[in-house]
Amino acid sequence: MGGLDKLSFALLMLMAAGHGQAAQLNPQSDAPATTSASVCPAQDISFFIQRFSSDETVQRSFTTIGSAEFPVMPLVQERKDNALVMQLEEVTASTARVNLARSDTDYLVSYFFKMDDCWRLVRIENGSPRRS
Repeated sequence: MGGLDKLSFALLMLMAAGHGQAAQLNPQSDAPATTSASVCPAQDISFFIQRFSSDETVQRSFTTIGSAEFPVMPLVQERKDNALVMQLEEVTASTARVNLARSDTDYLVSYFFKMDDCWRLVRIENGSPRRS
């Protein structure tokens, strides 16, 4: 499925449909694949998140958090192994939030993106309760 597991892709499609972007979510897109991570992988947030969440090199190129440890967002296999589900939230023309959650738990990490010349990760919030 091109780097995203079927569940994550389906969730992205559902979330994008709520934002009027469903027609743009075609995994067999005719858009040429980029060969360099420094070239913006996609202007459309749904396509961008597909690339960002499946490629550590893209994460390194499009993260503006200075002290980040990579990968900043778990890649496909780790999300699958830990039953983590991505949801695209609060999309505007210049901002977006992606929540990473685990069903039936209080695990929640939010990733905040901002659009300049391309989408960039600007902040991460761990909403999971701290354990002592």
